[in-house]
Amino acid sequence: MTTLAKLHIIGLEAGGDLEAQYNPKEVGIDKSVPWQKSPTSSGDQPELQFTSAEGRSMSFELFFDAYESGGNVHTTYVEKLLGFTRVMNPAKDAPEDKRRPTRVRIAWGGGIPDFEGVIESVSTKYTMFLPSGAPCRCTCSIKVKEASRAKGAKAPPPAGKGGAAPAGGAA
Repeated sequence: MTTLAKLHIIGLEAGGDLEAQYNPKEVGIDKSVPWQKSPTSSGDQPELQFTSAEGRSMSFELFFDAYESGGNVHTTYVEKLLGFTRVMNPAKDAPEDKRRPTRVRIAWGGGIPDFEGVIESVSTKYTMFLPSGAPCRCTCSIKVKEASRAKGAKAPPPAGKGGAAPAGGAA
């Protein structure tokens, strides 16, 4: 008997793995190629020039259901998913590559090649609740933007006049 491969979202720098409870019914992968009208172009058929390459984007929905077990889908699944969107280390003195969310890999068996990027958005719709008010069913719409590397926010300039650090380091 063959086992069904499950979609996985894997945190590349921060770690963590979320296995889909149910595989998505469809996955969209979009690729944009931006062109701009040449400044010297005129007429009904403009001359176009290529500006730069854009990465692909992937979108899919994951369905989570814990009604039968009486579980909470937010704490079991959605919190793990949102963990991939949180800044790894927001401290001002943290290394630049840690002041951003982790890159992720989307892996699903061998049919679609693995997709690496950053989670651009997560939209969660809770559709059923237990008598306690805990959500037991939801659908999460996820968008991932392709990225081979990712940078964090620049460190803010040191405090003081003009934002410049004193010569020779700390006083």
